[in-house]
Amino acid sequence: MKPFRITGLEAHQIGPFGDLKMAFPEKPKGMEDKAEIHILTGENGVGKSTVLEMLSPSFDSRSQQTLTSKARKNDLVIFSEVSFSEGGSIHKIIRGKGVNIKSRNTIVTDYYNQMNSVNQGTFSTAFFCYSGYRRVDQVKIESIKELLGHPFYNAVEFNYSIDPAYILQWITNNIAKEAIAKSQDESKVASRFRKAVSQLENIVSQIINQPVKFFLGYEPIDVVVEVNKERLDFNLLPDGLKSIVSWLADLLMRMDRVKWVDDIPVFERNFILFLDEIEVHMHPKWQRKILPAVQGLFPNAQIFISTHSPFVIGSVDGAWIHKLVKPNGDSVAEEPILSEDGKSVQLILEEIFDLGELDMFGENVKNDLQKFYGLINDVMKGSNGETTESLLHLARTLAVQSTELHTVVEMEIRQLNRKKNMQLAL
Repeated sequence: MKPFRITGLEAHQIGPFGDLKMAFPEKPKGMEDKAEIHILTGENGVGKSTVLEMLSPSFDSRSQQTLTSKARKNDLVIFSEVSFSEGGSIHKIIRGKGVNIKSRNTIVTDYYNQMNSVNQGTFSTAFFCYSGYRRVDQVKIESIKELLGHPFYNAVEFNYSIDPAYILQWITNNIAKEAIAKSQDESKVASRFRKAVSQLENIVSQIINQPVKFFLGYEPIDVVVEVNKERLDFNLLPDGLKSIVSWLADLLMRMDRVKWVDDIPVFERNFILFLDEIEVHMHPKWQRKILPAVQGLFPNAQIFISTHSPFVIGSVDGAWIHKLVKPNGDSVAEEPILSEDGKSVQLILEEIFDLGELDMFGENVKNDLQKFYGLINDVMKGSNGETTESLLHLARTLAVQSTELHTVVEMEIRQLNRKKNMQLAL
């Protein structure tokens, strides 16, 4: 059975979109053992986060207010509609202050009803949303206690999905239960509790390329994270590492606590994941690791991610890149293209982010280079000696700023000498 997935989105008069239509192709052949990834990119204000909000199956008052606040102020019918592989759709119609859910896909309806039920039912799929902009609060563990509440509480709320106290309590409980099971010679039970934490350790270790282990301190009770053999309190972790640990731990914790309809291993489950600029706070080395790690771990997942990072976009093969642009005031989506990890960051900046060669430098240097090339054109056309002197002065000013600039300027002067039979020298 094929994984349940989102196939398309239509929107009218929401945020920067007049009329938006997007199709989400299946992952290409040869990628059966990888997650299906859709990368949303584009300039600020083109609607990347708005697309994620429309795609997520969120229906509570907060999401209603968010979607309603982005409705355009006119008398037209305003709506968004998400279509699915199993047929059916979520059709949200906005009129005035309210959001009316007109229809739902059957699987989403079952998910929604079970999620809001007092007694947790069983699930065949799931949805999770995370934002990289949310900083993780300082938190302390008070005791070992069972986690109560629904595993999907706030799961589709970008700004509220991560509860650090819940995350650390889950880690604490698993480590403590492992120790108790070992003391009672229940090795299989102990292995089950250890596996939940080991999964998190392995994923984070893969992303940061350093060994990571979680330990439970006992005076006081607290979660300690060992990174490359250095032990740190969770609250003292760098923001980038804390961000990685938090959303991945939250995802694994929720999936571990869900009552699924079958016994498929966690990493083989079908779910839909939304990540809004999750690379925030991360060093570029880690940005290059996050998508490959997730893509390989969850082969039956469908992942939607918004990003401004060329390191994220260039980190994986076989992901669909959806570039949002504003050609005439309204944002639209260009035809999706497949990512290639063989492309350099510079090529991605040029092809995806529309940054030319001069944009790779700071603004002052960029302006000077533009003047430099303008003076070269003037000299090529036969300008006077004063122009040539201005060219040499600017060339020397640029050349001393860096080896890279020296190489660029020297090459241009050499070509000018050859073409005009001149003897200019830096």
